[in-house]
Amino acid sequence: MKPTFSLFRLPENVIVKVLNTLYLGQLFAFSLISTKTKNLVTSLGLRAESVYISISWNITLVVCTERFLIVINFHEDLNAQNEFLFADITLPVDAYLPFQDTTVQSPIPFNFIDWMNHIRTVFCFTKPQKLRFYRGSERFNIGSLKHAIGNVNAFHVSSELTDAYIKEVLKLFNAPSDMSLDRNPFDEAWEVQQFFIQNYKVFTFFDVYSLDDMLLVNSKRVNFYCPTTRIQFNQFLHHWIRGSNPRLQSMFLSIDITDYVSIEVLLKGIHYIDVAEEEELEICQKHNIVSDYMVQIRRKDGTTAVIAMSEREPILNVHFVVLY
Repeated sequence: MKPTFSLFRLPENVIVKVLNTLYLGQLFAFSLISTKTKNLVTSLGLRAESVYISISWNITLVVCTERFLIVINFHEDLNAQNEFLFADITLPVDAYLPFQDTTVQSPIPFNFIDWMNHIRTVFCFTKPQKLRFYRGSERFNIGSLKHAIGNVNAFHVSSELTDAYIKEVLKLFNAPSDMSLDRNPFDEAWEVQQFFIQNYKVFTFFDVYSLDDMLLVNSKRVNFYCPTTRIQFNQFLHHWIRGSNPRLQSMFLSIDITDYVSIEVLLKGIHYIDVAEEEELEICQKHNIVSDYMVQIRRKDGTTAVIAMSEREPILNVHFVVLY
C-alpha cells in the first residue's frame, strides 16, 4: 500500500498549491467532501468561461475554464424499459463524470437543483451560456428545469420534440442573445413571428420562412437553413434598399441551385458592382465566410452591403453582410 498523508495538516497556502495541480473532475469531487473543501476549491477562483447544458434522456452539463473542462451527467439511469419514464429532478441523484468513468455523490443527497447551486458556486458562474433540448427531454418537467437552470444566453430546440413540448419550452425559457429553432411548432404565422421580431444577437431558423418573416427580423445576425427562392431573396433586397431591417448586420441563406440562373437574374432591378478580389478576401476573413463571387449593393441612405455567393450543389449559399 502506498503511503498517505493528511492534506489538512499542511498550511492552507500549500493546500492551494496542491489543489492547483488537480484536474477539474478531481477538484469537483474534492469540493463535495465538506464545507471546508468546497470553500477551498471556491477560493481557487476557477471561473467558467463557457457553460453548456443539453437535455435529452439525461442531462449533460459542460463547464469550460481557461485551461480545462468538465462534463457532468445526471439521470443516467436509463435502459430499454424506462427510457420514456418520467424523471423527477427534485429527487436526489448522483453525478456521473464520463471522462473519468466515475460516479460522485454528495454527503447530503443532492437533487439536480442542489447540484446546479453547488456547481455555480465552485465554478463562479451565474447562468449557462447555452441550453439545448433534444429528443428524450420530454421525460423531464419543464417547470422544474426552469427552476433549476433559470434563463440562458443561448437556446436551441430540436425538431425531434413534439409541438406541444416545444411550445412549453419556448413559453418558459428565453434567450436574450442567441435563439435557434429547428422547427415551427405553431399553427398561426403570427405566433412564430414573435421570435422573428425579437432583438437577438443571433437568430437561427431551420424551417420554411416567408418574405414577411424575413422583413420582420430584428436580430443582428440571422441564419436561415431551409432553402428559399431567388425571387424571395430578390424581393427582400429591394425592401432592404428602401430601409427595412435596420438592425441587420448579416444574413445567411441558401437557394436551390436549380432556381439560380445567373447573378443578373438573382439581382434583377438592383444596381450592384463587383467586389475586388483583395477586398473580397479581407471581408471573408473578417466575417468568416466563403465566397466564389461577391458583389456590393447600396441602400438609399448610403449604407453598403455585400452579397457573397458560393455554389455547394444542390444549393447556392448566400451571405448578406452589411458594411457599417
